[in-house]
Amino acid sequence: MLTRCPHCQTAFRVLPEQLKARNGQVRCGTCRDVFNALDSLSDEILTAPTATIEVQVPETIPEPAVIIESELPPTAEEVDTESVAVAEAITVEAVEEVGPATAEPEQAIEEDPVEEVWEEVEEIPPPRRWPWISGALILLMLAAAQLLFIFRVELAVLSPELRPALVAGCELIGCVLPRPRKPELLGIETSDLAPASSDQLIFTATLKNRAPFDQEYPHLELTLTDMQDAALLRKVLAPADYLPAGQTVAAGFAARGELAIKLTFEARGVPAIGYRLYLFYP
Repeated sequence: MLTRCPHCQTAFRVLPEQLKARNGQVRCGTCRDVFNALDSLSDEILTAPTATIEVQVPETIPEPAVIIESELPPTAEEVDTESVAVAEAITVEAVEEVGPATAEPEQAIEEDPVEEVWEEVEEIPPPRRWPWISGALILLMLAAAQLLFIFRVELAVLSPELRPALVAGCELIGCVLPRPRKPELLGIETSDLAPASSDQLIFTATLKNRAPFDQEYPHLELTLTDMQDAALLRKVLAPADYLPAGQTVAAGFAARGELAIKLTFEARGVPAIGYRLYLFYP
């Protein structure tokens, strides 16, 4: 089978196996141009001498070159010229291995400079700490005031000089500042019950505050008994009922102080033989 280069019009002999392997793409051994051998394929048989000329596949197909035989034109002069060219091709040229095409260096793309944009940053104000500090101080003051209210009695005992200030503070908030009430530190030193007449009884007693601080005056419970120590009559005496003239409840029972009591009772029709005396805080 014959094919002809469309550029130099050189005729070549090709085999079907060669065309099938390269899909018809060959390179002309004369002008080195790549063409499709199927476009000019024919069954014409030339009588002129034949020579082998190298035809390579194009660079886009990385396989070895294809060597095909060509038919030279029938003239004698051309036969000699083509024979010389073919001989040189056979002795000098070898099968070339087509490599990848060399890529042209890329040109650097100059980019336009980007304009820098600066934004103004708003000044962040410093955190305000004074509300927290004020709140903490207020809470501390409230806690201190609460502790003063709860332990006002003990504080007045430990620091008697603070008592006037504590009393004034209690008057502002509507509270009172009582003195301590420790009945275990109070005692009855002496007591006696004697008839003054047929209808009256005289009661005497001496109370003592053993505490090293002032206390509230206690209440007294006086019970008259018969011969079997059974209760006949019971009477509760508040401090205002038994304090001598000139002494006030607000003054309090002085630390390590004594108090003498003397009372007269009406006991008409009561056959009292004995008595019991008991002091307490209500």
